[in-house]
Amino acid sequence: MLYFGQVGVLAVAYFTAAKLSLFFAIPPGYATAVWPPSGIALAAVLVLGIRVWPGIWVGAALVNFTVDASYLAAAVIATGNTLEALAGAAMIRYFLGVPHRFERGEDVIAFVAASVLSATIAATVGLTPLAITHSQSWPELFLNWWTWWQGDVAGMIVVAPLILSWCSRGTVVWTPQKLLEGVFFASLLLITAWAVFGSEIGIPDRYPMKFLMVPFIIWAAFRFGQREVTGTTAAVCIIAIWDTIASGGTASPELNETLLVLLAYNCTLAITGLVLGAVVCERSRAMDELRSSRDELELRVHERTAEVERANLMLTEDIAARERTEKALQDSERWFRLMFEAAPDAIALVDQAGRIRRVNAQAEAMFGYRGDELAGKGIEILLPERFHERHVRHRKGYSADPRVRPMGAGLELLGRRRDGREFPVDIMLSPVETAEGRLVLSVVRDVTERKRAESELVKAKAAAEEATRAKSIVLAKMSHDFRTPLNTVLVLARILGENAGKNLTPKQIEYAELISAAGRDLLALIAEILRAARSESGVVSTVFSLAPVRFSELQAHVERTFRDMAHDKGLQFTIMIEPGLPPAVPTDIQRLQRILNNLLLNALKFTDEGGVSLRIAPAASGWSAGRAQLNASDGVVAFSVVDTGIGIPQDKQSIIFEQFQQADSVTATEYGGTGLGLAISRELAELLGGEITVSSSRGKGSTFTLYLPLARNA
Repeated sequence: MLYFGQVGVLAVAYFTAAKLSLFFAIPPGYATAVWPPSGIALAAVLVLGIRVWPGIWVGAALVNFTVDASYLAAAVIATGNTLEALAGAAMIRYFLGVPHRFERGEDVIAFVAASVLSATIAATVGLTPLAITHSQSWPELFLNWWTWWQGDVAGMIVVAPLILSWCSRGTVVWTPQKLLEGVFFASLLLITAWAVFGSEIGIPDRYPMKFLMVPFIIWAAFRFGQREVTGTTAAVCIIAIWDTIASGGTASPELNETLLVLLAYNCTLAITGLVLGAVVCERSRAMDELRSSRDELELRVHERTAEVERANLMLTEDIAARERTEKALQDSERWFRLMFEAAPDAIALVDQAGRIRRVNAQAEAMFGYRGDELAGKGIEILLPERFHERHVRHRKGYSADPRVRPMGAGLELLGRRRDGREFPVDIMLSPVETAEGRLVLSVVRDVTERKRAESELVKAKAAAEEATRAKSIVLAKMSHDFRTPLNTVLVLARILGENAGKNLTPKQIEYAELISAAGRDLLALIAEILRAARSESGVVSTVFSLAPVRFSELQAHVERTFRDMAHDKGLQFTIMIEPGLPPAVPTDIQRLQRILNNLLLNALKFTDEGGVSLRIAPAASGWSAGRAQLNASDGVVAFSVVDTGIGIPQDKQSIIFEQFQQADSVTATEYGGTGLGLAISRELAELLGGEITVSSSRGKGSTFTLYLPLARNA
């Protein structure tokens, strides 16, 4: 729609301007001294592009048809006018682009040349049908061609720059002073125009007065911008044309001469204004470049001055810093000497070649040498002789740049006193800057007493472990001794409960069932105590039997084990395996089943109504930050046991994983248990590389979640 609107507006503008221009046409009505439509067409193609050419053709065809009433002549003339605009725009675009402003005098010359050349197209094509349909002599046809050509040139030179300049943003900043100057300029222009183009302006000897309007063109060029220059030029040309009409010049016998003089006048004004505007623009650009160069030069001078000042300041600061450094070094040397002598440990300063520079009094006392006896000797003099050759070969890293680090990690270091006695030592190396250069500070400690204490600690630990193993053996024997009669009691209680002889009362059967239940609880208690004892003594094996455990097989095991138990208590029991998991998890199936059994048994024990569920799903977080295996795993699976039971108070959740600990004494009395299940489950989870977490609130149930790695990185 925008395109068709542009074409329509262009056709109307062309037609209207053409009808007004035909008032100055030379019979038979085609050629005029000024043809503004040519400037409108050229500006439209430059601004909007060649795609608007149908608007030019339609407008030209309509106006020529109203003159000659010949379809063929109108079409031919319209074609010539359209080709004229397209050719002129092509040449101008090639040399100048779209000249909203002329920035050089050469640009004006190129624009005028393109207008002159393209105007020959419309004049030549347009006069072809006239030559055929009208009986005119060759001189008359040439005169019409010449007038037609000059009229198109004048239209393009006067009108096209006017439209182009007003299609872009102006360059004048209209301050109050500039507005006042503009009002004065317009007023003086009108007064001068009235004086020049008065009633006597048609008199030949008054014709030179018309050039009094040229100073206004110069004024506009130097004080305003190209928009104002083209506007002033157009205004003066309109006044000159109107004066010609008012004076009857078009009706005089010297018609062609009058129109050609008018054409020359208008073209002179237009070209003068364009050239002056371009020259002023070029001068302004040169002045801007000159000011920019001056500003840049000033900026560089300022920057260089600032750099010199900064360099001087930096030099001053550097000198002050050097003085401070030298003073600090002197102070450091003094403090170092004081600390060197007052240190509680033996210290030796060693150069990068491994030679002793000096030692403190503690080193003299530890090794039995005087300081002057050790100065210049290799550090290996303080080592047993069997280590001399190896130390000379390696020099213990003194020639490198050692950070503060212990020496002899993973092996025992020995020192040798002057009398040949050997003793265990620890050595700490640290580089120090001294007045003698970079040295290595060797701090030596006699660890004889520490070694003795460590030996005694090892013996005590071995004795404790032996006692623990003996306790485990006793517990195992006691467990066996307890289990044998207890199993007999359980068998007899089961037989009584079955009442095969039908000779027991319901109350007696109930007593038998109570005996059986109490026996099973006692059996479970014995198993938990034995399991805890094994864990404490290190009997619990840390050897994994890793194999892929399929989630479907795990679900079947849990169903078989706990479905009936939940049904007997009237609880809902569900197992959910979320999507996104692999078919199996690599783990130890016995340990995993034991953990889930403990968690599900607790959930069923402490839930009287509602339900218990097991949810197996992939997890991206939820475990503690320090779990290295979970953090390094390619994936994590979460086994969540959720119940609607009695819940756990917030302040008790940190102790329920400890051995023989329950939330409170009421829970232990009402529900029973040893408090070992969660402690054993937590230890098994850590052995599998995972973790158990709890989320619970009193009276609202609990959620115990076991996190296990799905895959372990190498």
